[in-house]
Amino acid sequence: AVVLLGLGVIVGGGLVFSSSIFNVPERAPTPEWTVSDGQRAQQKILELIHRETRKSSRTIPVVFSEREINAFLVRHLEESERGQFSSLVVTLDRGMVVLQGMTPLQFLMREAPFRYVAKFLPASRVNGPVWVVFRGRVRIEPGKVRKDRTYLRIAPSEFRIGTQDVGTWFLSWMVGPKLFRWRVPNVIEGVLVEEGLATVITETRQTD
Repeated sequence: AVVLLGLGVIVGGGLVFSSSIFNVPERAPTPEWTVSDGQRAQQKILELIHRETRKSSRTIPVVFSEREINAFLVRHLEESERGQFSSLVVTLDRGMVVLQGMTPLQFLMREAPFRYVAKFLPASRVNGPVWVVFRGRVRIEPGKVRKDRTYLRIAPSEFRIGTQDVGTWFLSWMVGPKLFRWRVPNVIEGVLVEEGLATVITETRQTD
């Protein structure tokens, strides 16, 4: 434990006191969404839930636009722990999902050994906001049997704090493995990400 804490102090301290993490990266354009975009996203999510509960017999893919996703997140993200992010923008592009937003540095240091390191740092640094950029591919993790839960996970390929590149392994170590993993209806078989669009593919036939 002492060795782990020492390593955290060295690595975490070096990260926190690197001025580049407080730089503002090149920001993605904010989609001009409306309230109706968020409502459409909610209706499409409800359709996927109805397919799982067999209240809907539809099987055609459900397509979410970039605007719909951003509108939905702005309205609902604050209701979960992921609400620690503000000014969040999601960009969809050729198989990749890019998330960019602001969060208190403290949120990124909530897991051991970083939460111990945070106690020795100036409050202005720990409580201050930093920009984060996360890039990854969408993965569907089905259960081993039908009754098991299905999860959507964004597998990270890039993670930056401010303008400083940070290893993706570092992201999982800092905030835990569940931040970019969501429970989704079991009927979802895959998600195709294209420029500005995410197409959700569901089962073509449901069986008992």
